[in-house]
Parts: sequence; structure tokens; C-alpha cells
Amino acid sequence: MEIWQYILMLIGVITVIFIGYYLIKKLVKEIEKVHHLPIREKGLTAMPAVPFIISETIESIINLGLRGEQFKMAKAGLSNDYTIQGVTQSAYTFMYDTQEIDVSKEDREELLERLRSSDEKEFLNKTLLDAHLEKASFPKHATKEEAFTSFFLDKPEDFSLSWTNYYNVHREGLKNHQKEYAAILKDAKTATKQFWPMIAENGLAYNLLILQKVAGATLEKVKRVFSNQWDDLLEPIHADGLLYAIDLTIFNQFEASQVEGFDRWTPGAFVLLKQDKNTKELTPVCVQISKKDTSASQIYTQENTTDATWIYALSAARTAVTVYGIWLGHVYHWHIVSASMQMTMFNNVSKDHDLRKLLDPQSNYLIGFNDALFLLWKKIGPPTSFATTDSFLQLTNAFATGREFFDDDPKVTLAKFGIHKEDFSDKEDWDRFPIAGLLLELWETSDKMATVFVETTYATDEDVSNDQELQNWIEAASDPEEGNIRGLPMMSSKRELKAVLVSLIYRVVAHGNSRQMRSLGPALSFVSNYPPCLQKTAIVAPDDKKFTTEDVLRYLPNTGTIGSMMTFYYIFIFSAPYEPLLPLFGNDTNLYFPDKDDPRNKALEAFRGDIGEFIVDYSDGNSPLIHQWPASIET
Repeated sequence: MEIWQYILMLIGVITVIFIGYYLIKKLVKEIEKVHHLPIREKGLTAMPAVPFIISETIESIINLGLRGEQFKMAKAGLSNDYTIQGVTQSAYTFMYDTQEIDVSKEDREELLERLRSSDEKEFLNKTLLDAHLEKASFPKHATKEEAFTSFFLDKPEDFSLSWTNYYNVHREGLKNHQKEYAAILKDAKTATKQFWPMIAENGLAYNLLILQKVAGATLEKVKRVFSNQWDDLLEPIHADGLLYAIDLTIFNQFEASQVEGFDRWTPGAFVLLKQDKNTKELTPVCVQISKKDTSASQIYTQENTTDATWIYALSAARTAVTVYGIWLGHVYHWHIVSASMQMTMFNNVSKDHDLRKLLDPQSNYLIGFNDALFLLWKKIGPPTSFATTDSFLQLTNAFATGREFFDDDPKVTLAKFGIHKEDFSDKEDWDRFPIAGLLLELWETSDKMATVFVETTYATDEDVSNDQELQNWIEAASDPEEGNIRGLPMMSSKRELKAVLVSLIYRVVAHGNSRQMRSLGPALSFVSNYPPCLQKTAIVAPDDKKFTTEDVLRYLPNTGTIGSMMTFYYIFIFSAPYEPLLPLFGNDTNLYFPDKDDPRNKALEAFRGDIGEFIVDYSDGNSPLIHQWPASIET
């Protein structure tokens, strides 16, 4: 053979090797790529993408089983006897009948078997995905079964049946809170006085930044909805700058569901509150309760109601607040958006990039848990009216319509709603809206961490613009066919990058409060304070003199619904995090960057120190559990 033939052969071999390497690399990248569920094919085009990783979903389901073992003692502590409708049983029996403590075990095992025998691509096919989601949903036409879980309570004090003896919750609750909480369902003045403080002081885990000053478009809506009350009742309050609103009418788009023969309904609620100009206290003055059939809507004031119907209206509004907190304040803000950002980061930023070193430690478990929740909906989800994964996705899509990434940030939310510190500070900063102050505190410490990272990692704005992997990430996150998150900046400056990073860091760290005992406390677990649903759908007439405070109890959760809510809460509170944010052996261990003296590691130590101090302050005299705050969104 001539030498030129050898050269051609060598070139051919090199070309084949190069092409093979390229194809293998492309194949590996495709295998490693995080895909997302085909929700756009369901018409859900406004909400962020929902990533799916089958291996992480399997891991999450296994971990949920381990968590079930951890909270067994808390459930077993539901051993106090109650007499309801003339029947005496333990709280556990009323809440779970004859069920074992681990109520989701059978469904988890069946799902694990299904996942292990499935290919991930199966879940990316709409028809096959729908079949899996159908298995996770409650049957549509289940009949009532005679069981202890079907009892409605006789008296408000019995909502204490959900307080476990574990951790002394029951004893402390009876001593310090039972009388106060029961009075909310018995006395109209107490119900009025406690309505706002119950939200403002106890809604941290639900991210309840829902109050807005009545102005602009909200003012026009108030005038339209409350036209008969405007001139005499509302206009004078507004003229003094003291009229506020909680608008949760988003829920009147959705029908009630039926689960095990009982209604589960989330009413649309529109609450107007008056602020005392001296004490800064807020009290409700007008409430609209609505449903999909808008002709059934009713408006309640203290002048046109009986004590019982006013208590009903406030209870219905508290139900809307709770469901907003669960699915929109908590899951949408902290789970859904964060997961989409993590997916697009995994797909576009290499593991050795400094962005991954910063964000990977807080980006574990979330995608797998979200998917496990969707596939185990009826067993581990809270007992709201959204009885199927699809109905939750429809709610999320409605909420996401027109919404942008930074709209979720607490500073943006409060400014948009006209909420200012000076208007909610009496004796101390934010003492009339404590959860706003707490969320802003978490924001500020996240901001400090993000600032040091950006200033250390990127010397100039040009460095940000030239970081191709960063550019690819934000482009993919913004792409409707990928992350589908609106409002992300062009990423041409350090300021823009910092804004995105502080928002991401904040979402994850703020979620960590959900695992603190204070966040469940006696307030949320006394379920009439935060009802996950109403169990009758008829809207009560304001002037119905036959309606009594005992009738209100027939609307509020029955014993089985209370039990389902406690199962949901206990996953958070009575189990240990997989990886705590604050390392067991000190804040200067498990650092993110190789050089211990790297300014970014020093910022991490300070960040952890700030969160540790936050936990101690937030524990409010109880023993602080600083290692109970997770590094990632785990559940």
C-alpha cells in the first residue's frame, strides 16, 4: 500500500473514533438529562415544568417508609379517650379506625414494584402517565362506610384529639390553648378578634403573605363585589387608609370533590379587614363566600349575620387560607418553581461549575419527592378538595397564569400588596404581621450568601455574560418547552445573577421552617384553626337564625379528615431530615468549596450561623432543634 493510503486509513480511523466519542457523549448526556412530565399536553401551559427522575422517585418512596417508622411514636401517642356522639374511643381510633400506623405502606410497595418494572419514558407519555395518576387518585363515587373516622365532633374542644402525648403536645395544648381555640367556634367576638392573628402569627410554613392594602385593581374589584356594602361600611374605612383584603376567590373556579362519601370543598373567599389606626390590629368586617355556581355566593357582615353564621363565614375563609397555604403558598412557591430551576440547572451546568457547588447541596430530594407525592396522592397528600393530582395541577396552572419568577419573593410580594413595616409594627417591628418579618429575615440572610458568592466568583458583569453554561441554564429555564418560568432576566450582570440566586437560596431555606415544631405547634394541629376542607358545600344564608354554632361543626373536618391531616403534618415534624443544613460537627465542616478560607465558605458559615440563631429565636422558649432544619426540600 502507498503511504497516502495509510494516511487515509488513519484519518478514517480517527474520524470513526471521533464520531463514536461524540455519539457516546451525546447518548450519555441524553441518558443523564432530567426530563419533565408531559403536562403541556394536558393544556397546562402557564405553570413551570414538572421534572421526573424515576430513580429519585423510588428513593423518595423508600425514604417515606423510613419516615413512617420515625413518626410511629407520635401517632401512638394519640391515646387519649374522647366521647363523641355518645361513643368513647381513643383519639387514634376516631382518626384512623382500625388502620395500622403506617397507612400508606401497601400503596408504597405497589408503586415501588410498578416503578421498578417501568421505564422512565413511560411517564413521559401522556396516556401512560394518566393511567398512573388515576391509580393515585381517590375513587370518584365511593360510598360512606360506617367507621369511627366518619364522626363529626360534638364540641369545639374535641379538636384537641389531634394533639399527641408525644413531645407533651397534648398536655401543653390543653393547658395553654384549648379554651382559646375552642372559643373561636363558640363566640363571634373571639372569632373576629382571632382571625388575623391566627394567620399572621402561625402561617410561616404556609408562606401566608396574602394580605393586601385595598388599592388599584383590588379597589375596583372590592367596589364591584361589595357594591351594597361600599358606601356605608367600606368607603369610610378606605378613605382613612385602613382597608385591607385577602382575596382567595381563585378557589371558586373549582368544584368540590367527594372522598369516601363525604364532601371536600374549598370555598372561594374574599375577606375585607379594618385596621385600628392606633394599635395596628386587623379585624374582618366583610366576607364573601363563593363557589363555582356564583349565584350561590353570600356576603357576610357583622350587621347582617347571626353569631353562628358569622363564625361559619370566618371558618369558611380560614379553609381557603389553609388550602392556599398548602398548595400555593408552600408547594407552588417552594416546590414547583424550585424543581423546574433545579432540572434546567442539572441539564445545562456541569457538576464541577461553581454554581453547582453552591446549589447542589440544597438541590437534593425535591424532584423525587414531588413525583412521589403525585403518584401517592391519596395516601400522603393532605385532605383538601383537590383529590387528584390533575386537579392540583389545574389549580397550580391557574395560579401561575401571568405570574413571573420574582413575584414569589417576599419583598416583591409585600411591596406589590402595599404592605409596609411601619403599618404593622406596634411595640416591635412587624409584631402585627410576625411571619412577614420572619420571612424577610430569611431573605436577608440568603441575600448575604448570594452576594458573597457572586462577588467572589464573577469579577465583572462581562464574566457573567461570558459564562455560557449559566446562559444556557437561564435560557432553558425560560423556554416554554423546558422550564417554562417567566420573568427571568437576560443574565448580563452580577446584579441579575444575584437576584436569581438569592431567590433560589431563599425558597429552599424558607421551606426548612416547615420541619420545626413551632410551625406545626398547637395552632395548626387544632384543625378548626386551619381546616383543609369544608365537608358540606351548601353556603349558609347570613340571616339564617336556625343555623347554630353546633351546625358549624358539621361543616368542619370529621375525625377521619383530621387523621389524614395529622399524617401529612407528622411527615414533616416527627422525622429527622436526611441532611441537615447545620452540620452536626459544626458550621465550618462540610463546606462547599475546596479552600477552607474561600470567602464563599466563610459566607456559608455565617449563613448557617444566622439560620441557627433564627431557629433558637423561632423556637420561642422551647428546646431548639437546630439540626431539624434540612439542607434541601425533602418533603
